[in-house]
Amino acid sequence: MKGMTILASVFIALVTVSCGTNKKAVAVTDFSGEWNIVNVKGQAVSGEDAPYIGFDQTTNRVYGHAGCNRLMGAYHVDSLEAGKISFAQVATTRMMCPDMSLEQSVLDALDKVAGFAQTGDTVELQDAEGRQVMTLQKRVKPAVTIDDLAGRWRIASVGVVVIGKMDREPELTFNLEEKRVHGNAGCNTINGSFSQEEGKPASLRFSQMISTMMACPDMQVERDILQAIEKVRGFDSGDEEDTIVLLDENGSPLMTLARAQEEVE
Repeated sequence: MKGMTILASVFIALVTVSCGTNKKAVAVTDFSGEWNIVNVKGQAVSGEDAPYIGFDQTTNRVYGHAGCNRLMGAYHVDSLEAGKISFAQVATTRMMCPDMSLEQSVLDALDKVAGFAQTGDTVELQDAEGRQVMTLQKRVKPAVTIDDLAGRWRIASVGVVVIGKMDREPELTFNLEEKRVHGNAGCNTINGSFSQEEGKPASLRFSQMISTMMACPDMQVERDILQAIEKVRGFDSGDEEDTIVLLDENGSPLMTLARAQEEVE
């Protein structure tokens, strides 16, 4: 009887170690940073506008590009049950593209995600039955420096909200030599300076920002822009050519800038 008890104890210990090891192997997946979506529902994804998703592990927020629109939302990795992940409150901007089928597949897949498993250099997102619905691969983006910010930029979006046609188009112009920035927020002219943290070429912070005091019929866009400017701590290249994304301290997108077309005299 005593021998049976010892064998049972050893068996339980082995199972516990085995389970613990498996959980650790699954749970160590580092979701931080940005990931290309390379497969959705069994269909390979590629191309210049391929979707991606970024994870901010500090705030448990996600951001990215769904194929046409920018996306933002929240995610949760279960700390008690290894290999479980879910997405919530996923929202997108509302642009229309010629083909929305890929974007719809991405959003449908994210809605079904309940788990994950790492396979080599990719991560499979799975539904509640363990079926693969999406495959992610770590995204490598070209490095950007302050030189990439030089010149005039149109403010294309704030958060997930695309800025539509306005009487006065919001914009920012960076003067690198003087470390000054000027432009307008949709109604009022704004001026100020910018700086970087030593050793961090993609860091950015605005300071001493002042604006004129005009009142316009709709000030909401301007308020959103000014609030976003206060939170800027960095920048990165955007999803499309000649775009820059301004980021907060956690690396989440605040505003998207698009290179302004120079006027021909």
